[in-house]
Amino acid sequence: MRIIDWRDTKSMKRFFIILLAIGVIAGCASNDDSPNELRDAEAAAIYETAKRAMDRGDWETATSELESLQAQYPFGIHATQAQLDIIYVYYRSGDVASTVAAAERFRRINPRHSAVPYSWYMQGLALEEKNDDMLKRWVGVDNTLRDPVPRRQAYNAYTTIIEQYPDSPYAEDARGRLDVLFAEGARYQLSVAEFYADRRAWVATARRAITVIEEFPGTPSVAPALDLLERAYRELGLVDLAEGVIAARARGAGEAAPIDAPAAPSLYQNETDVVPPSPQGGGGAPTGPSGTMGM
Repeated sequence: MRIIDWRDTKSMKRFFIILLAIGVIAGCASNDDSPNELRDAEAAAIYETAKRAMDRGDWETATSELESLQAQYPFGIHATQAQLDIIYVYYRSGDVASTVAAAERFRRINPRHSAVPYSWYMQGLALEEKNDDMLKRWVGVDNTLRDPVPRRQAYNAYTTIIEQYPDSPYAEDARGRLDVLFAEGARYQLSVAEFYADRRAWVATARRAITVIEEFPGTPSVAPALDLLERAYRELGLVDLAEGVIAARARGAGEAAPIDAPAAPSLYQNETDVVPPSPQGGGGAPTGPSGTMGM
């Protein structure tokens, strides 16, 4: 073993160079770790603030903190939790558009996350409740007669849960909500048929009544739809078809199965109906999108 002679200037220089190199290496390693630890600590602090705000129902503060967390620290466990929590915060704030956007973003970033069914469920809830508010309920407004598009989108969200995540804890409730939305879709189509009937647009009335009968079997709206269809045929002078509706109604009495109602005659298939505008100033009759739900 060589003994360093401190009187040897070269040896001293070499020794201090080695110490300096060790210090630099250690400093670099420390610099690599410290920022990560600092970022994690800051992200945790922001999330804790957001969590306390959620616990006390301060949705405005919770939204601000969770958005700040995602913007400043987009990666890591706290960022993922923030992406998930903000779906609920937006929902509780009544911000339907942001709830849907946050749910879609969560699935896009975390497609295999175990909380994906939850994101679909919250999206469905927000869309289902879009037309609902306390004032409308207080004055007796039937929300099923409002914009049908959110209901159809909610129906699709719940269907996704049932089909793709049948074992999730949200599947059973989603099935119940589908039944409610199905009945609401029937009521909406029936309301459109009544709208046309009030304006004596009998061809359009018949078409909408048939939509209720064929696409929403087993719902309470089928019976009044049959009444409207019979009336529409009689007003159009189609007595045989009106009698056919009566016969179909008798055959289907007490049954939940679809009633085999007569179809509209072919001569009306290409007819354009001109309907007076709604008295509410909507500029025209309300129409529902086509499709199974018809909502």
